[in-house]
Amino acid sequence: MGPQSKESPFMQRLFFLVAACLLITLSGCSDNDTSDSNSTSSNSTSNGTASTSNGTSSSLDCSTATSDVEEVVCAADAFMATLSDSEREVLLSDFSDATAKTTWSNLPNATRNGLRFGDLSDASLAAAMTFASAVLSDDGYADFIGVLAADDYLGEQGSGGGGGPGGGGGYSADNYYIAFIGTPSTTSDWMVQLGGHHMAFNITYTAAGEGYPVPHHLGVEPKESFTVGGETYAPMSEEGQAMVDLFGALDADQLSEAYLAGQMFADVLMGPDNGSGTLPTDYPSDSGRTGVLVSDLTTAQQELVTATIQQWVSDYHTSIAETLLASYTSASAYGDTYIAWGGTESAGPDPDVSGTCFRIDGPSLWIEIACQSGVVIQNQTHYHAIFRDKTMDYGGSL
Repeated sequence: MGPQSKESPFMQRLFFLVAACLLITLSGCSDNDTSDSNSTSSNSTSNGTASTSNGTSSSLDCSTATSDVEEVVCAADAFMATLSDSEREVLLSDFSDATAKTTWSNLPNATRNGLRFGDLSDASLAAAMTFASAVLSDDGYADFIGVLAADDYLGEQGSGGGGGPGGGGGYSADNYYIAFIGTPSTTSDWMVQLGGHHMAFNITYTAAGEGYPVPHHLGVEPKESFTVGGETYAPMSEEGQAMVDLFGALDADQLSEAYLAGQMFADVLMGPDNGSGTLPTDYPSDSGRTGVLVSDLTTAQQELVTATIQQWVSDYHTSIAETLLASYTSASAYGDTYIAWGGTESAGPDPDVSGTCFRIDGPSLWIEIACQSGVVIQNQTHYHAIFRDKTMDYGGSL
């Protein structure tokens, strides 16, 4: 059994909203609602009812949605209906604001756009969680809730502080934010940000009905499963295990070829944009792109690469995931996609060794997992990870 904790205030509040049927799932509060241990909402579509800021209720019928984007916009409208005018002003930024788009971080106390979860009313928090369940798949929502629970868990262990990348106090699920860059719409471009310590979901929806869920940052401490309020969480466990399985399937010669010799990794290479307003320009290029070409792997090994990529894109609805997976795993893409690892060569690609990193570097795809020493739980490593698209970060709008 993993580390345990008493009930965190935020998770206790969230579970109360579920029990009271205030968490406005798109499927409503029906007798056949189901959820897993990492989730408090399901991702089906029907009616959404939100309490507005003046205490009345507003019913939005999402059952007529004919696409994932329509469902997401319906849930966004239900959330905004719970807010005051001043809250909506804080929630929304202009889609042309490049600084707002790129303002996200892995740190717990960084500046973020939008509304803080801990400042939301019960009705608004419920609607925000429902919106998150509409934006994310069941797998993605489980990671979302799991990272929130992990931060509450850390907050009960100690304030941390210093301790290397990811350090500092302020660990609490209350300190996560929701923001809209542009107004939610099925006919114009807009973007949603869900973020906090170890989390940055940046999802752009275009006027053409496309969705681009990049940049996407997740991290988690503890890396192993943990228990909060009787519920067990293990966010990122499947993403991490997929990488371990992939590199564990390489033979000695392949591992040697994939090793990033002479490079040390304290964190992911292509991390937060920190409000730069621009795309990163320092991806490895030309001879700097090293590792083993996926097209040179065996069929079984290539299937493990595909399974690893699928772990990342499957945090989103099928309409997004299938399009991205087909693009990233095509024969032409695999002819220009490298897998590589770094860290202590004698230890091998071991996620329990600080400094180990895993990388998938394609013509557009970029995935990294870095294994760092724990900041609060210092007897084990923890994950920092990034999923980016070199051409379509922020929907190609920068």
